[in-house]
Amino acid sequence: MERLTGKDLRQLSVFLRELYQLRTHEEFTTHLVAAIPSITEGEFTTYNEFHSNGKEGIVKSYQIPHISNPGHYAGIINRYADQHPFLIYLQRTKDGRARMLSDFLSVREFRQTPLYQEFYKPLQIPYLAVMSLAGNRHTSITISRHRSGREFNEKTRTILNAIRPHLSQAFKNAMAITETHTQFGMMSPAIEEAHTAMLAVAPNGRIKWATPRAYSLIREYCLQNGPGMDWLAPNIREWLMYQQKQLDSPKEVATPVSLLNITHGDRKLSLRLIQNGCQSLLFLEEQRSIIDNKRLYVLGLSKRETEILGWVTEGKTNPEIGTILGISPRTVQKHLERIYGRLGVENRHSAMRVAWDAIRRNGFGSGYD
Repeated sequence: MERLTGKDLRQLSVFLRELYQLRTHEEFTTHLVAAIPSITEGEFTTYNEFHSNGKEGIVKSYQIPHISNPGHYAGIINRYADQHPFLIYLQRTKDGRARMLSDFLSVREFRQTPLYQEFYKPLQIPYLAVMSLAGNRHTSITISRHRSGREFNEKTRTILNAIRPHLSQAFKNAMAITETHTQFGMMSPAIEEAHTAMLAVAPNGRIKWATPRAYSLIREYCLQNGPGMDWLAPNIREWLMYQQKQLDSPKEVATPVSLLNITHGDRKLSLRLIQNGCQSLLFLEEQRSIIDNKRLYVLGLSKRETEILGWVTEGKTNPEIGTILGISPRTVQKHLERIYGRLGVENRHSAMRVAWDAIRRNGFGSGYD
């Protein structure tokens, strides 16, 4: 592994601070392909998402002045995916660390392949540095840097491997933001009424503001320094300050911004740190245990309807619920329409509110307020 210079580390520090800013999935991928050139050599960047659940893949690129029909080339790369040396290696080893094409083939051998003749040659990019991320159980991601003149140096490999775990975490953050944005509209008045648990905190751990659901979880999990106080507990403040210190350090490559998991009986709460400009946001995500569904039985729904409502309270989308239960998204929607009728509500948001009220009345929350 090539040693990075002080300048490299300072550039990485700036890149990582920007990477963890609050963004939806669309905003994150757009930012990523534009930002990677600031820390790596090469002429342009590509971002590819592949989905095993039948969802359409995503291809994004940056700095390709001589491409007039990117869709054509996306089709070619998909057609030859099973012949791509890196993808063959990835499928065999599950090792997504940064690689160059020269790790697998000589330039001469590579130029004899249809993949080179139809994709890399017309685009004038015979040299490639690529890595892979596991987005989630259905999504795999490849991120590539391309160039024409000469092979990438080892510093590029070192930098790509250094940012790789950060990209995985930032991708998950963006997906969490996207779910919230899709369901409630980011930072809209609905987020105050919804069971979205989010709070803004100062660098010293003081709570600036929080949604009602966040305040409820703060009390239930004893996350405050004391009852009624606007300060996070010491262990939360230490975690927060450590994460921020890591990202602000220009002298070493930061470790990824990790989740903080807190257990309380049969419940688990995950704290996710995301930057919004100079403001730090904490998203609180509670993991529902099997017993939680029993607390929804009082609503008089069928077993299947109860299962679906349970997953809805976790913020799952119809396609995600369909995958979990082995049914189609359309069937999920039909169940939801029946659920709305039985609960006397009109939409997903209102159904979630009824579900959380039932959960509180029947077990958790009441004993900790």
